[in-house]
Amino acid sequence: MSLEKRLLGNRLVQTVVGWMLGSYARLVYNTARITIDPPQAFDTARAEGAAIFVFWHGMALLALGMRPLDMTTLVMVSRHGGAAIAARAIELQGFGTIRASGAHRSSAALRKGGATGFLKALGELEAGHSILMTADVPKVAEVAGRGVLLLAKASGRPVIAAAYASRWSFRLKTWDRLVVNLPFSRTAIVHGDAIHVPPDADETVIETLRVRLSSELDRVNKRAYELCGKHDASRSNPAAHG
Repeated sequence: MSLEKRLLGNRLVQTVVGWMLGSYARLVYNTARITIDPPQAFDTARAEGAAIFVFWHGMALLALGMRPLDMTTLVMVSRHGGAAIAARAIELQGFGTIRASGAHRSSAALRKGGATGFLKALGELEAGHSILMTADVPKVAEVAGRGVLLLAKASGRPVIAAAYASRWSFRLKTWDRLVVNLPFSRTAIVHGDAIHVPPDADETVIETLRVRLSSELDRVNKRAYELCGKHDASRSNPAAHG
């Protein structure tokens, strides 16, 4: 096992780095000058009750701020080593996590704990708790997967595309082009229209809604950057739109 993997798997390292990451995220959020769009977005989300909030993987740093803070929410976090730090950061802020990874192929999703995570998320939604998760799966950025829509179908809960953008921010050279938001910045949080998946939705309907979700996430991210006054050269993947 490499030194990097040993460090990432060390509980003390996860806790210390997770605390630092969580503290930084709180600093950014608490000093941000936030515009919410549409203005009634949070009230609309509350009216839906439990919901599935989704975002592009690259927006993960401030994802907790994308939904009303008074809605009980659990966060879906990948099972790979590096994500353990993100999980600790979330848990140290008082939020629950569900450890599972998605994949575009069903067999890969099962190996990554996708089935267990799906059932846990379904149980939380049925208990009236919301779920916060990425729409895209590891290594395939900005292409919505089917998993979130299948979860919405099984639970009867809506999917809400969300974005958090800061005027002062930059992207890392990672597979998801992770955004690092900076403190004291003009910021926008944008929600899309709720997407409801019929309980009898077949594969054709799911695919249609998958394309719609990708387009809606692209739209809310573009809108968020427009509102905070920053141009974002986000990667566009034709596969997202079929």
